[in-house]
Amino acid sequence: MSSQKRYLVKFLPGGESVKVPHGYNLRQAILDCKLNIDSSCGGVGTCGRCRVQVLEGEVDTTESRFISKSDKEKGFVLSCMSRVKSDLTVRLPEARKSRGSITIGGFDSTGKDYAGISTDELSKVEIEPWIIKENITVEAPSLSYGTSDLYRVKKSIMEKTGVQDPAIPIDLIRKLPYTLREKDLNVSVIIDLENSAVIDISPGHGDKRIYGMALDIGTTTLVMYLVDLQSGKILDIQSGYNPQIKYGEDIINRIVYANRKGGLEHLREVIVDSINSMVKNLVKHTGVKESDIVSVMIAGNPTMMHLFYGVPPRFIREEPYVTVANRFSNSPAKDVGIGQLVNAYVYCVPGVASYLGGDITSGVLASGMYREEELALFLDLGTNGELVVGNSQWMMGCSCSAGPAFEGGGVNCGMRASEGAIEKVVIDEDSFKCSVDVIGEGKPAGICGSGLIDIIGEMYLKGVIDRKGKFNRDIGNEFLACEEGDCHYIIVEANSSATGNDIYISEIDIENLIRAKAAVYAGIRTLLEEVDLGINDLAKIYIAGGLGKHLNIRNAVMIGMLPDISLDRYHFLGNTAVTGAYLSLLSAEKYRQSVKVAGDITYIELSVNMKFMDRYVAGLFLPYTDMKDFPSVEEHIYSIYKKPGPAGPGKKDKTS
Repeated sequence: MSSQKRYLVKFLPGGESVKVPHGYNLRQAILDCKLNIDSSCGGVGTCGRCRVQVLEGEVDTTESRFISKSDKEKGFVLSCMSRVKSDLTVRLPEARKSRGSITIGGFDSTGKDYAGISTDELSKVEIEPWIIKENITVEAPSLSYGTSDLYRVKKSIMEKTGVQDPAIPIDLIRKLPYTLREKDLNVSVIIDLENSAVIDISPGHGDKRIYGMALDIGTTTLVMYLVDLQSGKILDIQSGYNPQIKYGEDIINRIVYANRKGGLEHLREVIVDSINSMVKNLVKHTGVKESDIVSVMIAGNPTMMHLFYGVPPRFIREEPYVTVANRFSNSPAKDVGIGQLVNAYVYCVPGVASYLGGDITSGVLASGMYREEELALFLDLGTNGELVVGNSQWMMGCSCSAGPAFEGGGVNCGMRASEGAIEKVVIDEDSFKCSVDVIGEGKPAGICGSGLIDIIGEMYLKGVIDRKGKFNRDIGNEFLACEEGDCHYIIVEANSSATGNDIYISEIDIENLIRAKAAVYAGIRTLLEEVDLGINDLAKIYIAGGLGKHLNIRNAVMIGMLPDISLDRYHFLGNTAVTGAYLSLLSAEKYRQSVKVAGDITYIELSVNMKFMDRYVAGLFLPYTDMKDFPSVEEHIYSIYKKPGPAGPGKKDKTS
């Protein structure tokens, strides 16, 4: 019996190749070769990011609005919508080279901030170590005192630390008789005081200095701190992109991938491999011994935590939307795949519900809103758009599923906030030419979330688009290019870009961004309405997430994404997930408080909330259906334009 014919698929420019059966998905063949391919939609053909060029051979492909007639003639296809029919040679798009936006450096570097909190402030955090290393001498046995080794070790630990009957794992008990006697009953013991557990017992009395790691597993990025647990000093930082991105930029697409055969194991493997690489780099840069790292505190959204622990996340996306766990058991690092940390335990900041995780608990902890009397709103402007409102008396939270648009996903020329990203845009009101500011010193390679908010606001103010986000085609805009009825606005021309191609925004991009901003504002209004509050009742709005660092608040208000209140009520906090994990790592009180914060937040599910849907639909205009929600924007528009109409501000009055 003959086997099914297999075809050789070769990828350029690297020359990697794989043999696949007839009809095999081309995107999956790329992933099988461990190559990167953008695919924010998870491979269902709705983002257009996985374009490749077939140089030789045949594929069976589905027509797509992302592939123009001229592109098709050149062999371009969406890899996710193409199946192999013969041997192929395929050119992949050049990967954008970018560096993470978090600077690597010591805790005491001049001017450095961590999550918007200065090093001076962090250095004032009261360090209350709850994982300690103690040197003890165990009482010797005798014929008249024949108690067990285990009993005598526990007795010595209790006398030294006050911990009653500490739990000692069986793997340590197996080695205990030899560990004790190697250095004449002198041992070093690492103890978790909060959980009354022994992490390690080693022969002899040694240096008491021990280290921990704070880790944020984000949907888009990973950030890890290496911390001296006794001084609180941050020795070094590693950051990078979550490698799961190529299987879907949002959590829903990753859950879908995890449900496939072998999908969960694969997603877990790539994230654990990245974490191990970060650990290796931190150890190499600092000279800290892996054996002296005793704890890892992780914060992440529920889906990321499920994938890290290898727990099926399927029912997070199926009604009634429940997690397997909001707080996972403390585990030896080697049991969750971080095998090089032989003496470490892994802990996690507890989450609240299916779409409100430990990253948000960390954020509330870092902001301090849980202990303040004044009313505050905490807003994490990431892929999932989580919100918490409240004070020391009560808290309520939700997730508005903003999607990846403000992190560059689902946008043709979008990219994350890294070197080469356009972060600010100003449009000349006469020529419609864009002036841009770029992260780093090179040419622009794409446009990140803050730049996308700027360009939407600027296009609306300058009349390039109307209130529905559609291009005004009759204003003499030379930078508006149209082909087969589809138009896009050129932000940077090809000869000035790092990619050699135009950097532009299309009406489809604008539509995705308007949906994202509508979800954020609808979430804020709905959450406040649930507790009978209004926008003006908020004393502070804390903005967390990578987008906040470069965000122009005025433009975010202008497009109807953030509430129209005094700008001095807004406070940027940056990456609060890793900051909260850091605080929990250093302080027993903060660790206990994180558990309390998670328990104090009441979660509401917006996907079945009709008020949210009404607000969302109303937000599909710039800035909003009812301009009275945005009085300062309305006033500004009227000061510039003569007759704001129902479809947009109208044309500029050149005589004024």
